[in-house]
Order: sequence, then C-alpha cells, then structure tokens
Amino acid sequence: MHRDEEAFAPLLAAAERLLSKEFGREVRLGDAARLSEDGRRNLLVRSSDLCGGLPASFIIKQVVVDTYNPDDAASWDIRRFFSDWVGAQFLSAMTGGPHSPRFYGGDHSLGFFILEDLGPHRSLVEPLLHEDAASAERALLRFSARLGAFHAATIGHSAEFEGLFTAISPKVWASAQDVPNVDERVKQLQACLDRVGVRANTDEIRDLEAVVDARENPRPFLSYIHGDPCPDNVFLIDDKLRLIDFEFGCFGHSLMDGTYGRMAFPTCWCANRLPHRLVSKMETVYRTELVKGCSHAQEDRVFEKAIVEACGFWLFSALSRHLDGALEADRTWGIATIRQRLLARLEAFIGVAEEFNQLPGLRGIAGRVLQELGKLWPETDPLPLYPAFRDAPCDQGKAT
Repeated sequence: MHRDEEAFAPLLAAAERLLSKEFGREVRLGDAARLSEDGRRNLLVRSSDLCGGLPASFIIKQVVVDTYNPDDAASWDIRRFFSDWVGAQFLSAMTGGPHSPRFYGGDHSLGFFILEDLGPHRSLVEPLLHEDAASAERALLRFSARLGAFHAATIGHSAEFEGLFTAISPKVWASAQDVPNVDERVKQLQACLDRVGVRANTDEIRDLEAVVDARENPRPFLSYIHGDPCPDNVFLIDDKLRLIDFEFGCFGHSLMDGTYGRMAFPTCWCANRLPHRLVSKMETVYRTELVKGCSHAQEDRVFEKAIVEACGFWLFSALSRHLDGALEADRTWGIATIRQRLLARLEAFIGVAEEFNQLPGLRGIAGRVLQELGKLWPETDPLPLYPAFRDAPCDQGKAT
C-alpha cells in the first residue's frame, strides 16, 4: 500500500462530486492509499472523508487500460469492469443481505465506481491454507449460506438486472449475449475428446446437450451468479461474510456457484480438494438458503439433478479450456497443476453422477477420459486436500 495524493487528485475530485450528491452533503476525500499492485487491471484506492462524516472511508475502483473507451465492448478489461460495476450495484439493492460491499455510485466517463470500505478483514484463502480444519469449515459453511442467500434473493429479478446493465453499458450488455449455442459447445468438447481417442455415442451426446441446455436455460434455478467465487473473492469480517469482484457475474444456473466446492474451485488459482462429508454439509447449508427463493429446490430429485448438471458443465468447461494445453505439457497455476485439476474434476463428476444416479452417458465419457489420461499422465499426483484438512484424522478418507 502506498500513498500518492497528487496522482489520485483528479480521481478523488470526481469521486467527491459523486459522493456529495449521493449523501446530500459535502464529502472531501484525502489520506488516499493505493491498495492494488502496480500492473493490475484495476486500480483500488482507499480514501477517507476529511469532513468527518459517515461512512468515514471509501474504496474507489477504476479500470486500468491504455486508452479508456467505455464503449469498447471488444475489450475484455472493459467488459469485466462493467460486469463488476453492475453486479456490485445490483446486489447492493437486493434483500437478504448485505451480500457484498455497499455500492455508492460510479462514473461512466472516467471508468470508476465507489464501494463501502469493509475495513480489516481476511479472505477465505487464509482459513483454507493457513488455519485449522474447524476454522476452515466454519468459513466454508458461511460462504455456502451466503451463496444460497443471494441466489434466493435474486431469483425473479433478471429483468431488473438487464435494465440496469443496459442503462449503464448497452454495448457491453449486447456483446455479452453473443455466446455459442448448444451444437457449437458440443462440437468444441468433442474436438477435445478426439485428442484422447474418446468418441461420444448418441445417448452420450444427449447428455452433453442436456448439460449445456441446463446451463443456458436453468428455469427455476435462474438467479444472479458470481461465476468466480474464488476464496480470495470472499471477505471474512468478524462474523460477517461479503462477496467481491463480479467481473464474471451474470444471470445463470445458481448451482454453478452452488457446486463450486464440489468441483474443486474450478476458476481459481487456489484449487485443492475438500473432504466429501464437508461438501455435503456445504450443499445442505446452501440448499437451506436457496429454498427461500426457489421452492423447486425442496424436491430431492430436482435438486440432485441440478447438482449433477452443474457439475457436468464445470467439467465440460474445464476440458474445453484446458485439455489441449495439458496434453502438450503440464503447468502449475497457483497451488496445483492443470493436470491435477482435470483429473480431480473428472473424478468429482463421476462421483456425483454415481451418487445421484444421473447423466449415465456423460459419466461414461468422463470414465473413459479419466482412464486414458491416467495412462498418459501416470506421474501426476492426485490433487491434495486443502492444507487445513490434511492433518485432521477424520478427513483422510474420501475427498471430492
């Protein structure tokens, strides 16, 4: 963290105007400190209100690009920035929370928005990597409850989200709707499977199509999802928990977030396994919150099918994105290798499909791929448990 009042002066002046209008009083910002590292795609600045009002301090988040053009929907950084902005503003207004830091406003022309300063905190990374099993379990169950609560709160509000997004950045919203259809996605996966000599028969292709369709048309499970609920996007403040960074947030299948732990945190550098009994507890806690907004989740068969379909899509996504590169060479990302992740997610999907007796065709594909990769990668160690659980005697058995 370092201070540079002069460099931040234009940003602070614009933020002062926005906050003064928001609170109906003068806000004068100072004591600015940069929180983000140099070279990051976003600038994070903490600044205090020198007028002594409440809140006493704020977090300003500004996108960092060579040339800022808010209408450049082809820019991945611009798209992620506006998704983050809209997600933060949308969730800040939802009931059942707070789910995230409070949103105070944004400036489209300068590319920044302002959030609540959560103060001293730690992320979910700390209990998983540096604390004991009891601490990690408590944090994970709170995390699961928060996911379920914000999914329940946002079901039925997709039109409001779309209206907010189109008002803030219509071009980015339009570009986000351009996604591959079912046939294109299935072809992408089959091209990957061809590399290991696995072909899908008609019944298995139907399962692939069902998984993609469930992801694109989640019906009763349509809610706002985080999309990247990685442990470092989860802040723990005493007994409270908040989610941050909604760059991949959108309306989609709620169980894509709800199965994140079961599928070994699939978008995250911080990916290890969790004990199976804890995964089951997390999904029970998650489901208890979700049913408050989604009555269909009370039906065991419906909920179990949704779990397996979401896990199937996470597997689908992992293979499509990483299998080609992993066949060429392994590489370490964060605390595990790509090959370890792929093998673990194949095993996790096979396990959940067997547990709930769903998608036998896709389970067959996963089994054959796992067998072939086992022959190709005999030296690859299993994805380990998170450090918090490695020394707990009751957790030395089955992991997911």
